[in-house]
Amino acid sequence: MKPYAIFLIGSAGSGKSTIGKRLATEYNFCYLDKDMVCNIFTGMLLEAKGYSPHERDGNPFYSEVVMDAEYTTLLHIANDNLQLGRSVVLDAPFLGYFSKRDYIRQLTAKYGWEHVTPFVLEVHVDFDVLKQRMAARGLQRDQWKIDHWQTFVEGIQSKRCLWEEIEIISFDNSPEEFELSRLQKLLPFSG
Repeated sequence: MKPYAIFLIGSAGSGKSTIGKRLATEYNFCYLDKDMVCNIFTGMLLEAKGYSPHERDGNPFYSEVVMDAEYTTLLHIANDNLQLGRSVVLDAPFLGYFSKRDYIRQLTAKYGWEHVTPFVLEVHVDFDVLKQRMAARGLQRDQWKIDHWQTFVEGIQSKRCLWEEIEIISFDNSPEEFELSRLQKLLPFSG
């Protein structure tokens, strides 16, 4: 069976990590969270340039220099697992790449993913629920989003994944409790 590359996308606080970890556990997939893979070196790079280690939103140094390094690192690790035949859950927003229609085609060519089945699992939640979840988790990296809520929401609403040649599965994670069985009905491998 071909390994799957699951691009798990959605806003911070949408429940991507909970869903990604459950999928990885249930199906024995590799789980890669961009923040866990990159946060230490990203924080150090930002501090070296005089920024807070959490200052990403609205930071041109992050968006123009650091972000690509984060995603390249994440994708290299994913590719190693996919080449071994192991499916991978990529837990990262990928927002900065949504407008690149040929993004998946480029990754397939770059990494030789002809034997890989990629798909997008887009997690979304009601914005009131999202704000409550972000406030409850109390992460410093969410503070800008909460302080600039309307701008943050408008940013989410304006960015749609435009990738071609890939199935996009949408999942509403607004309910208080995550139900794996509800998600499994949508997945191509759980048939």
